[in-house]
Amino acid sequence: MKRFIIFQPRFQIAGHMELVEATAEVLLGDGKTAAYQRLFSKDPQTGAVLAELVARGSRDADLPYSGGYILTLWHFHHPWSHRGYLCGKSSADVFAGLCARTQKLWQAGEVGRAAWQLGRALHLLQDIFIPQHSALTGLKGHAALEKWLTNNWQKYRVKSGGHYSWSREFCREDGTCHRLKSQSFYDWIDLGGHLSFPWFEHYFAKGGFTEETSREVAPLIIPHVLRFSAGFLQKFFTDLAAGTGIREGKAV
Repeated sequence: MKRFIIFQPRFQIAGHMELVEATAEVLLGDGKTAAYQRLFSKDPQTGAVLAELVARGSRDADLPYSGGYILTLWHFHHPWSHRGYLCGKSSADVFAGLCARTQKLWQAGEVGRAAWQLGRALHLLQDIFIPQHSALTGLKGHAALEKWLTNNWQKYRVKSGGHYSWSREFCREDGTCHRLKSQSFYDWIDLGGHLSFPWFEHYFAKGGFTEETSREVAPLIIPHVLRFSAGFLQKFFTDLAAGTGIREGKAV
């Protein structure tokens, strides 16, 4: 199988651009060749490689005035309250809406625009594995962790083991339970929140975090980012091929 390399900008964890290529490596490592080849096919209208457009969408989600900027408050999702940062709408709401918009564009033949929107959605999924994004805080080591990951994430890269089909249940002591399935795009963000929130409680909630804290939590964050990103792209392309509808959400 021929391997493809997309352009290599100066990476920042907020931009997520190199993570697209790393996600593609997981798809290839797991034998998901149809999704891999779709990702590196070309937009019929412009000739641009779709992986590049996905990467640009992922970058633009963080850039004001890019045309694709997603309000910072909407990059967060609490797994139990389902709220965003200081607001009711969370990244799960926005993610579900972007998935619906992307499918409609693709089915209408606007493949390049769809790939760009797919990157915006992918950005939100990757964000939720930063523990502070599920804990709804811009403090508690948030900036320091992302800066450290910018320089060190490659050490924790994985090339297989994507999470493609799953169902999980999370219950609190009061009996409240959340049952999540991979068929629901909303649940991909919610699952990420349920997984990363305990990391926040263990590593960051009490303060006292150091560079060693980042070293300890990175082996949790980066593999989850890549494996769930691969699962999401596989699901999106599979649903697209099958003509499966995506429930309308709150796109931006």
